[in-house]
Amino acid sequence: MTNFDKLFNEQKKDPEFVKAYHEAGIERLLNDFLDNLKERISKGEPKEVLLKSINSMQRQIGLL
Repeated sequence: MTNFDKLFNEQKKDPEFVKAYHEAGIERLLNDFLDNLKERISKGEPKEVLLKSINSMQRQIGLL
């Protein structure tokens, strides 16, 4: 186990760290999704396909 792994495992014991880590992951996921959605809109994908994608993301967020 590397020093980083040891430090990370120690940090995971702190509830505030866990919360911040989780929120950062969600933020990254949402930013990636929105960037992808913007690209798909600019390519003129049908709105039905885009709406399905948005609904899928909403379900995923609900599971997190």
